[in-house]
Parts: sequence; C-alpha cells; structure tokens
Amino acid sequence: MIVRPTRSPGALVLHLERSETLDCHCAEAVKRAVLSHLDGRTDLVIDLGRVEFMDSAGVAVLVSVVKAARLNGSHVVFAAARAGVLNVLELIRLDQIFHLQPDVASATRYLADRRASVARGA
Repeated sequence: MIVRPTRSPGALVLHLERSETLDCHCAEAVKRAVLSHLDGRTDLVIDLGRVEFMDSAGVAVLVSVVKAARLNGSHVVFAAARAGVLNVLELIRLDQIFHLQPDVASATRYLADRRASVARGA
C-alpha cells in the first residue's frame, strides 16, 4: 500500500492506494508515511476509499494517527470508508470517536467549517 498526498484547500489529503488491505503486512509502513505528514499546522483527510479490509494492525494505524494528530494540534478526518472498514470501526465503536465523512469532498468541507467556527469563536 502506498500513501499518495494531494493538497486541498486547508487540508492535506492522504490517499491509501495500490492495495485493498490495511493489515499487518503494510501497517507499519503506512503509519510511518502518514505520520511523516503531521506538522501541527495542517489538518489531514485520510482517504480510505480503496481499503476493503482492515485487521487489528490497520485499526492501530488509525488510532495512532488520531492520537499523534491531537498531540500535534492537527485534526484528522477519515473519508470514503467502505462497508468492511465501517463495520470494523462500528464493531469496536471507533465510529463514535473518529470523524468519518462519506467522501473526500465532505471531509474537506467539514474541516473548513470547523476552522471557520473556531475563527468566529463559536
């Protein structure tokens, strides 16, 4: 699996590509690649649209990214999660903790709205 970054207004979108599986075989490399983009100034959208399957190592990657982002002052939104990934997140109730959006455009809008709300002091 590779992590392909693209810029969107106000966020960096990280597309997980070239594999449908986020598991123990690629988790550490994906984690390193995603964490290398955390700088404390940029919010991240993680595009899960091509991920069909995720095991516990994949879940650990997502949890690590959220924790590191919070410590770094950034926000992470997960976008376009497929049914298999959503089922895993719902089963372990991470859907209650993670910010999930149906697609990348919705995720970037969510972050823009959040920034605007913070700027207004709401």
